[in-house]
Amino acid sequence: MSTIKTKSAAGRRSDLDAMKGLGILCVVMGHFIEYYRGTAPWINALFTCVYLFHMALFCMASGAVAKFSARKFITQQLWLYLVSQSGIALFRTVVLGENLAEEGGLLYCILVPWRHMWYLYALMFWSLTVPLLHMAKTKGARLMAAAAAAAVGLAGGLIEWPFSLGRVFSFFPFFAFGVLFSGELERWQNAGLRRILLGTGVAIFYLFAACEIITADPIVYEGARIFQTDSYAVGGYTMADRAIFYLIGTVTSIALAGLVGRSRILADLGRRTLPVYLLHLPIYALLAELGCFEACGSRGLDAVCAWLCFIIPAVLALCTSRPVSAAVNGIANLWYKTLPKFLRKNW
Repeated sequence: MSTIKTKSAAGRRSDLDAMKGLGILCVVMGHFIEYYRGTAPWINALFTCVYLFHMALFCMASGAVAKFSARKFITQQLWLYLVSQSGIALFRTVVLGENLAEEGGLLYCILVPWRHMWYLYALMFWSLTVPLLHMAKTKGARLMAAAAAAAVGLAGGLIEWPFSLGRVFSFFPFFAFGVLFSGELERWQNAGLRRILLGTGVAIFYLFAACEIITADPIVYEGARIFQTDSYAVGGYTMADRAIFYLIGTVTSIALAGLVGRSRILADLGRRTLPVYLLHLPIYALLAELGCFEACGSRGLDAVCAWLCFIIPAVLALCTSRPVSAAVNGIANLWYKTLPKFLRKNW
């Protein structure tokens, strides 16, 4: 059996970049179609199916490349989170007209994640567990560590966590799986028939799930209960629901890793996920504030389809453009790479 090259010229694993590329595409799609939940059965089905796996895939890919460094944690991760939250606080005040005092005050709004920023917030907590997870060397030890991570995620739903910590626990098992089985995900690219069979099975499952939602009476539009991240005390959400979510998200992510790992287009997008992730939701909020989503919705489903088919690629193109990517990456790496390199060169 021939092997494939999964490293890019810059030493990156292209299979993981492809996973992140598909993940960020689904993240943007999920957020932009959410406005129209309840307007059509197929939109409800698409929204639910996307939310069953998109963050699982993204978290797993992030875990597979995770390495802990105290310097990187402070000068890149913490720095990026705080500067992004500060920019968003300014955006919320000036553009959206929010009164941050009513939301807990400026400091609270900077420290506690706004909407999609929960992921960078959680990633900082997860990165602290990487040295511990890397202690599991054998396959048996890694399976036990993955089971322990799942237990932590399941137990996390027993508590109503303050400061948006709920998702730190609920999505942690996917990140831990990526850390523990990074090598297996790479070798999975050469699994041949097994990955085709798994991908086919997963496709049949989602086709069935979509048909069930589309034909449901009454209409299902609140999304699948099993991807909820609140505590179990909210809305009848149970530990069994979360366990099913873990199973579906993990199996789907493994299947997709084998199917999209060789996609150059997705890998190219995956190398530029940061600006897309940071900027797409503020853009969405601005467009919603301007009434764009409402105006298209009032013109029927054809207008909604046309709007979504235009705006999602447009946002991706804008955020991944060279000027935007350079600006975001420059800010992100200011203390971690740019200034240290400048000082070494000039001092």
